[in-house]
Amino acid sequence: MGSLVGSGQSVPFPPDPDAVLPEFSDAAKASVLTCSPGNELYSAFGHTAFRITDLAADPPLDRVFNYGTFHFGQGFYPRFIKGELIYSLSTSTFGGFLEEYIRSGRGVREQQLALSPEDIARLNAHLMANAHPDHRDYRYLFLYDNCATRVITVLEDVFGPRLTVDCEDRIDSTYRDLLRAKLGGIPLTRFGIDLVLGLPVDEPLGKCGDAFLPDHLAEELEGMVLDQSSMQERPLVQTQRELLPSMLRTSPDEAGWPVTAAWAALALCILEWMLGRRAIRRLLLWLTGTVGLLLAFLWLATDHLDTRYNLNLLWAMPLQLLGPGLAENSPVWKRRLGRALGWLAAGTAVLSAAPESVSIQAFHPAVLPLGLAVALCFEPWRKPQS
Repeated sequence: MGSLVGSGQSVPFPPDPDAVLPEFSDAAKASVLTCSPGNELYSAFGHTAFRITDLAADPPLDRVFNYGTFHFGQGFYPRFIKGELIYSLSTSTFGGFLEEYIRSGRGVREQQLALSPEDIARLNAHLMANAHPDHRDYRYLFLYDNCATRVITVLEDVFGPRLTVDCEDRIDSTYRDLLRAKLGGIPLTRFGIDLVLGLPVDEPLGKCGDAFLPDHLAEELEGMVLDQSSMQERPLVQTQRELLPSMLRTSPDEAGWPVTAAWAALALCILEWMLGRRAIRRLLLWLTGTVGLLLAFLWLATDHLDTRYNLNLLWAMPLQLLGPGLAENSPVWKRRLGRALGWLAAGTAVLSAAPESVSIQAFHPAVLPLGLAVALCFEPWRKPQS
């Protein structure tokens, strides 16, 4: 059971199904590890990994396969912004893996899979070949291809028709719903993610769509079955146990202080309008116009699938950087453009308060006051004079 990782030889992937496999003892186990969320953004959604053990082997084996490995390096941030982030499958000892979670106070739960020694040998061979430098890298897609979704992919690749994946058809929930529930403790991040994600994340999850989150994947694994059409039919998950309790406080699902700040901004804009001044409103349009540039860039100039068709561009538009119609001596066309942008922002604010069946996209609660504040910047009820 020597490691393939780091060897200079080319390793085929997927491995030859007829190849001779190392023998595993009856003491061998294969399991899925589910790690609870942390306080930082990169850990806010939890983590998933495979664990394979054979304590009767010589030397004893206790290895973790981790599809969530990435490295900071030259060009990391440009690749991240453009949606070209590369993750890798790495291996480590279980002790080294667990130590990180002990230090951070995060919990770890283990689901042991109902696999025979031969099944474990085949799963191990698949993972080892995938962890070879020739094959370990993959393009990370936050919602569709990550450390959690890879578990189902690997199990389907290894066991094929022997595995019955019968996930619930989640037509009553969306990707955005599940993301919001994980970000209550970091409200500014929740606002930012809600802002940059477009219509694709408001689609119903469908079958196994929720498995992009580790804790939801763990629930879906409970419903999977092996060898359903034979006398050996059995649930995929044989047992489960808590290896490490979480020491972190669970945050409530709340939008938080950005909503209060947005209402305060609207109040300031109303006060300034009553005083006949424009300094705050000019600053607000500079900020929302800059946000609009970012949203347009993420939609049109990157490979991100989930930032496309973003209706937040209706109230935060790059054209707002022109300050159309803010000066009395502005050209008529500019004042007309400002009026149109004002009504568009006001309409979006109203739309954000409508049911999702009407609004299509779910907006962050801060969009209602922010949209009204942007509309107030343009005073669209004032018809431009020729």
